Amino acid sequence: MLKGYKYRLHPTAAQAEFLVRTIGCARFVYNKLLEDRITIHEEAKAGTGPKRKLPTPASYKPLFPFLAEADSLALANAKLHLDAAFAKFFAGTAGFPVFKSRRKSRASYTTNNQHGTIRIEGDRVRLPKVGFIRFTQHRIFDGEIRSATVSMTKTGKFFVSLLVEQPDEPWVPAEHKIGIDLGLGHFAVMTNDALVTEKVPNPRNLREAEERLRRAQRSLSRKKPGSRNREKARLLLAKKHEKVRNRRHDFLHKLSRRIVDENQVVVVETLKPREMMQDRRLARSIGDAGWGEFVRQLAYKCRFHGRTLIQADPWFASTQVCSACGENGGKKDLHVREWTCAVCGTHHDRDVNASLNLLRLAD
Repeated sequence: MLKGYKYRLHPTAAQAEFLVRTIGCARFVYNKLLEDRITIHEEAKAGTGPKRKLPTPASYKPLFPFLAEADSLALANAKLHLDAAFAKFFAGTAGFPVFKSRRKSRASYTTNNQHGTIRIEGDRVRLPKVGFIRFTQHRIFDGEIRSATVSMTKTGKFFVSLLVEQPDEPWVPAEHKIGIDLGLGHFAVMTNDALVTEKVPNPRNLREAEERLRRAQRSLSRKKPGSRNREKARLLLAKKHEKVRNRRHDFLHKLSRRIVDENQVVVVETLKPREMMQDRRLARSIGDAGWGEFVRQLAYKCRFHGRTLIQADPWFASTQVCSACGENGGKKDLHVREWTCAVCGTHHDRDVNASLNLLRLAD
């Protein structure tokens, strides 16, 4: 079993400079490979020029000597990431690969463990071409390190994610099944097979921080471009956004872990947040909720712990069907929070009824 462990790095100034350079080199190689692939494809399509082979990271080093300073495995992995992006594109599961931006794209690189080049000794982790870096190991693991991904946040913090090969853990069956209806009023309404319903409040992390973010954004816009004060204001704004993101992820991780620990079968509705965010009135709230990330976490945690995750069909009428008699009462606007079945007379809370209908898919 492969499992990832993420830790905070505490590099020296020289080590931080090397990490930043390597991240930049990996991004450069990715973009250059993508550019050359597009050019070669267009030449082949037009029938102009000689037939060329696809370049490799090593072929760029004579042209761009600064690449020799970086970890060669980081450059090789940049090519593998591009290959994977093209594979997803041709499989129809993703769009055409795009160029990585220094400001907008995730700042990271991946390297591999070759005969102990990545290892932990005390409070330090060794990385190829960097040496030992102090880090905070808050979780101990037992297994062989396969690779390491170094990332840098917009606030200048460094992290390392270690991919570790471990023996498969024995699965401990859970007692219940659960249906989960996601929403905005409550983040989730959950009903298990013991008919115990829980309404999980929506933390609304972004909305709570909105005024502070607005003030920080105004302060940034008033600063002179290129000035030290503008950089300070940019860093302050980035820290506020980072805090919102960390609080959201903490909430999602704790909730998803509790659900997986307590339930053998988890049924969740399949939402399309990107399409739903076309409604400008709800876009910010939907983005703040993090439904997509929540389902992603449920998926991998269920896989790790031997649980079954069922994602209901997007067209499953969980809110329209009476959970008592099965009658479809027709489409209901979002403002309709309660309704009574015209056939059996059962009075429903919209979200509780939806969670009960989702729960039935677990059988």
